[in-house]
Amino acid sequence: MLHIRSADPGEADALAELHARSRAVYYRAGGHDVATHPDEGYREGWRKLVGDSRIIVLVAASDDELVGVLTVDVGTSYRKRVRLTGIFVEPGQWSTGVGSTLMARFIAIARDADAVGEVDVWERNSRAIRFYERHGWTRDGTSRPGPAGAAYLGYVHLPTPVSAPPGTRGG
Repeated sequence: MLHIRSADPGEADALAELHARSRAVYYRAGGHDVATHPDEGYREGWRKLVGDSRIIVLVAASDDELVGVLTVDVGTSYRKRVRLTGIFVEPGQWSTGVGSTLMARFIAIARDADAVGEVDVWERNSRAIRFYERHGWTRDGTSRPGPAGAAYLGYVHLPTPVSAPPGTRGG
């Protein structure tokens, strides 16, 4: 059974390893090689991330195995935006619902903040682009430089409008 919970600081190294494996697969699919194993600097980055109060780090665990991670920057909430900084799933768990479960959690976080979700997706990661679009994300026209001469494309997820109860009129 899949459980979503806050990451424990002691899991930072395991999350760095999961992240490195996941990103290596999608970058390779786009023609860009990256390490499949994190070095010490990479691990330290994850240790800082897990300890940062502006970042929500949630893990998806199946039994005692970490199979996914969601990172959300809530430090942008002053702009009524919540930045999805990453959803990473163990490659052997792709297409099993782990990513969709993590995405549902992100959408709930953004909805509770009445905020627009924002994310950047590497343009050569067609699998991720399909995933985001399937979950209601749309291109916002922004981009920034990315690896291998391919840009990161900006996407937004708009808050779901709250419908008025039956028999009432909206403002």
